[in-house]
Parts: sequence; C-alpha cells; structure tokens
Amino acid sequence: MRRVALTLVLTITALSMMSCGKKEKDIAETIEEIYDDGADDGSTSDNISREANEDSADGLVSALKDYNAQLDGRWQTASMSYEADGSMQPEFYVEFTENEIKYGHLKDEEFVVDHVDKIESMLFGEKCVIQATASTGVKYTYQTSESDSNILEYYETWNEEEYPDAYRGGASLSRCE
Repeated sequence: MRRVALTLVLTITALSMMSCGKKEKDIAETIEEIYDDGADDGSTSDNISREANEDSADGLVSALKDYNAQLDGRWQTASMSYEADGSMQPEFYVEFTENEIKYGHLKDEEFVVDHVDKIESMLFGEKCVIQATASTGVKYTYQTSESDSNILEYYETWNEEEYPDAYRGGASLSRCE
C-alpha cells in the first residue's frame, strides 16, 4: 500500500517536472520505470503481488492521463493586447504545474514567465476546478466550461454562489492549438 502511495507521489512529481508544451516521456513510461525494479522473476515488490501492481498502475495511469489531458499544454487569456511591433497577442499565455499557475508571454516562441500564482486546490472529474491565490491576495477559480473542455472560465472568487457576479470573460483561458 505504501508503494502505491509512493508511486503516486513520484509520478505527480515527474509530471510537474515535465514542460507543459514539451513531453520527454509518456506518463505510462514513467510509471513503468517506477514499478520496474529490475527483477527477472517479474515481481515488483515483496508486499504486493504483480497482479495488484498492474491493476493499481492501470488505475493510476488512467487517472494521470485524465489530469494530463485536462491541463496539458499552453493556454491563453481571452483578452488581447498590442505588442510593441503592432501585433495583437493574448494578454498572457499560461502554463500549469502541480502547484502553480505560470503567467507569461512568448519571446521568440519560448515561454517567459511574468508572474506565478499559487494553486490552493485542484479537483478533477467531470469538470476541472482549480482554486488559486494571486500574489496580490486575490482568490480565484478556473473551471472547465460546460460547453467546451478546452476553455477554463475565470471567477474572481472561490465561492460558487458568487460565480454569476464574479465571472471575468477576459481572464478566462482557452487551450492553444
């Protein structure tokens, strides 16, 4: 049981170290490396049978792929601004890690961080709900749009009852293609 918990921690850590837009390994490969202790007899632990490990790994891979699919990649704000050269760009590009939301811009196609907000909670399921705190102390929520899973709607509150008055369309995010 401790090994499954350790696997979950190590896998999430591995996910957070991967770049949002660039993957060096598939999640399943990372989990395989964690579960493979190099034994030739096929066993992976003295305490957990191989069948239990496979079942646990399958469930873990499925859950992590759901997480990865919901937040993977680069996002952009709906609000646009003019650059010095006159071109229009999103106000911010956004990348998610396990515990941070990184806001930045692109310079020569590379993501450059402008500021970072702290993720306080993340809930995954039918919808992805992320509650964060800005460096200014503002508490806000990103939630998957009911009509499009590639849109995260921004609410400047954590209280769901206040969502109708706290929605900020310009700060909502869409997944970059």
